[in-house]
Amino acid sequence: MSRRVVQLVVAGAALAIVGAALPQTAATAAVGTNCSIKNQLAASNCQAVVMATVSKVANLNPMKARAVTDYQVAYPMQGLLWRFDANLIPRMDLLIKQDVSKDGLTIYQQLKPNLKYSDGTPLLAQDVVTAWQKQVEAKQSSAFFAKVSNVVATSPTTVTWTLKTPMPDFNWLMANQAMYLNPTESLKSATYWNAPVSAGPMMIKSWTPGSDTMVQVANPNYWAKPKVQQITYQAIPDAATRKLALQAGQVDYVFDLAYQGVTDLDKNTIKWFAHALPGTYQLTTNMAKTTSPLYNVKNRQAISAAIDRAKVAKVGFFGTVLPSCAQTFIKGNPYHQCVLPNEGKQDLVLAKKLLAEAGNPSGFSFETIVWARPAWPEAAQLIAQDLAKVGITMNITVKQDTVAIADLNSGNFEMQFSGNNAPTPYLQLANWFGTGGAWQNWSKVNDPGLIAAIDRLGSASNPITAKAALKTANIAAYNSSVHIPIADRAVISGTRLPAGLLVATTPGEWLYVATTPLLSAQRGPTGFNTGAKS
Repeated sequence: MSRRVVQLVVAGAALAIVGAALPQTAATAAVGTNCSIKNQLAASNCQAVVMATVSKVANLNPMKARAVTDYQVAYPMQGLLWRFDANLIPRMDLLIKQDVSKDGLTIYQQLKPNLKYSDGTPLLAQDVVTAWQKQVEAKQSSAFFAKVSNVVATSPTTVTWTLKTPMPDFNWLMANQAMYLNPTESLKSATYWNAPVSAGPMMIKSWTPGSDTMVQVANPNYWAKPKVQQITYQAIPDAATRKLALQAGQVDYVFDLAYQGVTDLDKNTIKWFAHALPGTYQLTTNMAKTTSPLYNVKNRQAISAAIDRAKVAKVGFFGTVLPSCAQTFIKGNPYHQCVLPNEGKQDLVLAKKLLAEAGNPSGFSFETIVWARPAWPEAAQLIAQDLAKVGITMNITVKQDTVAIADLNSGNFEMQFSGNNAPTPYLQLANWFGTGGAWQNWSKVNDPGLIAAIDRLGSASNPITAKAALKTANIAAYNSSVHIPIADRAVISGTRLPAGLLVATTPGEWLYVATTPLLSAQRGPTGFNTGAKS
């Protein structure tokens, strides 16, 4: 089958966050005596490390809405057929073999022999079928599986996937947080997700849903040996407090730091950096509120035209992101294509013209929820200042992430400043606009042309076809302007650990734990998938 020349990596999953109080100094943190840190990752091993998370771990069940922290900490213990390495490249994890038919419509998988969950329960092919069935039934991430027609366990260790159309991003789907393997019989228990077993490198040692702390230890039944024997996740919702905990040596790794003051961190012991996320910051409209002025597309497009995206990126996010002029990709990527008027640059004349056409020449007002994440409220304030120039009043309410995501999922909002991530553009757009996508319940975009373009993108086997489909999808997305793109995404991270020992994927939010052998030594996405290097 044809191969894509360039890997289509963009998006990443989506949402969340909350927290607790500053922990006491961690005696087993990496700065202590239980960690052997060398310059070479291969020579590094840690008995125990501490990671500060942006919220409590509230829910591990992928069939229910989860926040970023939920699926981030779940990933190291998640049973996966393919798993992302540190560079967001999917590698075969619980599989020993995968073959694809010449037409790309049938995928044959063989599990590694004698696989067991952390409690000793055999991992069977039927668990793969069950994982897919549960996702489709729950409709939380079913848009990701739109191209899957059926999954069958052909033996206790073999699985056959039947696709409606070819899917070059299949291995990225398998490595995504939605594909979570668990014992089929155990899932019948109403309390299973309070203490799920593991088929990944780590497993739960102690955790109570909604508590400030989760402790994971190495899973002795995993096929590789984790280089970290214990991870303690400590919820610290305040970014400034997370920074102080890192500086004091109370935690070893922070995924999301405040932009202000990171230069004060001890450069001899702490490395901080802008960590790219595969996705887009956006303003998202609740189209179920039909009496809102935002229900009129010209009002939404006026908002888009009035925003100075370059200022938001440079000032609001301290230059760690670039302004967007489409739903996916930014300048420098070979698939980048501007579709917003004036290449997404601020155009107050166009904004006023659109307002007049909408019947609101003097503007209007609306309510916006902004998540309490570093730089998000500041970025939203910059947008509000831009909108005021054309008479639009954007009233901002900042909420802790768990509250904001609850409002998002319940439809209790008029507009939200948020972000969408997924490991590829196809999966990102499917999550935004596809039936069963996380955003579809209230965005209510029903554009057959857009859905068809997303489907073509997901089946594209060459760059020309993919780029054409992506442009069509981006144009259709602007025509609806339910999601108004602002910029690409990044967070500031800080670590005391050697590179690649415990880190979120780059780009991404999925946690990668180094193992012996390294995951990157396993087969990567050759042949059927994109042209990414294996």
